[in-house]
Amino acid sequence: MKTFNFPLQGSPDCENFITTKCNGSVTDNSPLFGLDCEMCITSKGRELTRISLVAEGGSCLMDELVKPDDKIIDYVTCYSGITKKMLNPVKTKLKDVQRQLKALLPPDAVLVGHSVDLDLRALKMIHPYVIDTSLLYAREQGRRFKLKFLAKAILGKDIQCSERNGHDATEDATSTLELAQYFLKYGPKKIAELNLEELWRDQEIRNIREKFHVLKCLDSVDQKLLFLSRETDNIELPSKNCETIKCLSNKEVFEQARRQVDFHPFSIVQFSFEPFSPLLTEEMNKRMRIKWTEMSTIYAGPFSKDCNLRALKRLFKSFGPVRTMTLVLETHQPHLYIRYEVLEAAQLAIESLNGVLVEGVYIKVQRPVTELTLDCDTLVNELEQDSENRDTIYLSGVSQNFLGHLQELPNLFFGLEAVIVPTDPKSGRQKKYCFLSKTWGKGTQFQTGRDINGFPEKGII
Repeated sequence: MKTFNFPLQGSPDCENFITTKCNGSVTDNSPLFGLDCEMCITSKGRELTRISLVAEGGSCLMDELVKPDDKIIDYVTCYSGITKKMLNPVKTKLKDVQRQLKALLPPDAVLVGHSVDLDLRALKMIHPYVIDTSLLYAREQGRRFKLKFLAKAILGKDIQCSERNGHDATEDATSTLELAQYFLKYGPKKIAELNLEELWRDQEIRNIREKFHVLKCLDSVDQKLLFLSRETDNIELPSKNCETIKCLSNKEVFEQARRQVDFHPFSIVQFSFEPFSPLLTEEMNKRMRIKWTEMSTIYAGPFSKDCNLRALKRLFKSFGPVRTMTLVLETHQPHLYIRYEVLEAAQLAIESLNGVLVEGVYIKVQRPVTELTLDCDTLVNELEQDSENRDTIYLSGVSQNFLGHLQELPNLFFGLEAVIVPTDPKSGRQKKYCFLSKTWGKGTQFQTGRDINGFPEKGII
């Protein structure tokens, strides 16, 4: 549970969590309870809006709608199944659910859920005995199967059906409980014989075939679709007007795509990648963390020896959240070493302050010159030009009320498509920066010219 960041006693991000009364010893006869929670997004992040608890045998002990204390900004109805109309008459609060759940669970209760750590965090409760079906039915390289897939592959049940508006928490809780019971009854050998990875791949192929309605359109106008893949990918699309080209390598797939795509009205180009070895993956992750740390770090200076350190810290924090900030005294004149949490904050500080007069001195703001940062400017430029980042603005210094202001002042950002507000994984609190996504003018420097309750004065694309 510690490895997968479950809420535990003594964890720094669980100080206000309620502990269940479970202090008995778990045995083979300890009762299992299926648990599932649905959440909506409020001004403070994801909060509980529905909880279902199911006992062995299928009886539903608890199915409650919960009204969050904070304002809901997105009901996420397509997943949660929750609507504003459903929650309007609800009086039940989180503390009521905590009290009820604490009374229902016996001392040796085992909670079963799919990514049940998220459910416990939504409940703000600590419980020592769990079975997580997303970890029980493990995939390769730490990936997890979706509950919908496991229910169909193991139990033969169709859940979370597309015609429904969102998930049914009671149905999901029952399914997780039955999955745990199946595993306990038949053991891992039986699960291995099912070859879930192969079943999942077959289902993905079926989904591809079902979703390509465009094939029928192309057939009707006698146009051919181009499908490029490697020979190892045994996917056949159901169309007489489909030109399939099998290649020996990803490089050949790419070369064929460059030559053939222009001659077809619709093309599918599929690349295949063999899984990396765990050692290689670990080494890649290690190098990436080092690279990202170096890219998010800057040196600023020189400053006078009697500089106002507090004012300088406030200045550099205005560009984004700071992980560490240290005064460097080994140089002839003091410098600041600043490591930001996000790359955009470091880049914004460099572009805004390099060569600027600060406290009577023209300072230089730069990344540390190491072998890891020699190509940093090139990499940052490529990241900015990437199609996924080109229409995204980074904003620093946003307040907790920022999303509320967006709703109250819709004309502030015309055509806004998405707002991404990261939260601290430990405390669950909203970060003081966000990303806005929309279609901006190419290369535009965004300026609000406002200062409304913590609105930033400028951001960077």
